[in-house]
Amino acid sequence: MADPAFVPGIRDLLAAGGAVGTWVSAADPACAEVLAGGGLDFLAIDGEHGVVDAGSLGPILAAVRPHGLPTLFRVAENEQARIQHALDTGAGGVIVPRVRSAADAARAAAATRYPPAGTRGIAPRRASGYGRDARYLGRANGLIACVVQVETREALDDLDAILATPHVDALLVGPNDLAAAIGHTGDIDHPENLAAIARVRDAAIAAGIPVGLHVRTGSEARERLAEGFAFVTVSADYGLLAGAVDAMVREARGG
Repeated sequence: MADPAFVPGIRDLLAAGGAVGTWVSAADPACAEVLAGGGLDFLAIDGEHGVVDAGSLGPILAAVRPHGLPTLFRVAENEQARIQHALDTGAGGVIVPRVRSAADAARAAAATRYPPAGTRGIAPRRASGYGRDARYLGRANGLIACVVQVETREALDDLDAILATPHVDALLVGPNDLAAAIGHTGDIDHPENLAAIARVRDAAIAAGIPVGLHVRTGSEARERLAEGFAFVTVSADYGLLAGAVDAMVREARGG
């Protein structure tokens, strides 16, 4: 039988390289549905800075599922209950923000795995099609992705240990917060921030861990993928909408 709710493949997708996604920050499932039909490789759903909450995640995943698009959900905090809820609701993996140390990374990774590999509680609900997918429990540990964000000075200092943490499947660099953390708030193109980003990229590649980066445009995405980043998130739903309407208005009014 087909997977009732859970769409597998995000971990393999990130490991394969060249994946392009964008952020879903609006709670309306129609917004995610429109994005899912646009040829992207995955969607990153934002429960940290967006307005997606426990009640709106399920409908968003249901709207996206017919497109067969893998999903990641960024939790608001590195807490087992939040991580567990996202996975039980059917997200293919989680993005965990503000991971500052290997201990933080280990806590996040453990929450994504069932025992004995981790501490995730067993009640997958929607992820298992409300119990109709008998394979889910046996497959989940091999499919779920734990992506930790590197966006603090502390994470830079403990980078090698974070990369060596079991069941950390990928890193995602948050360039805005990283710039702020090293003293360059609002200037993600500052040479020191670019050097920090490159350092994370090179260390992850050397460790064999896929590393991603948030970028602003499609052309920047192409450049970063060519530099060795395994995946990128490009803009976000609100940015894409704002850019499109701004361009339309300029065109309609003659520039």
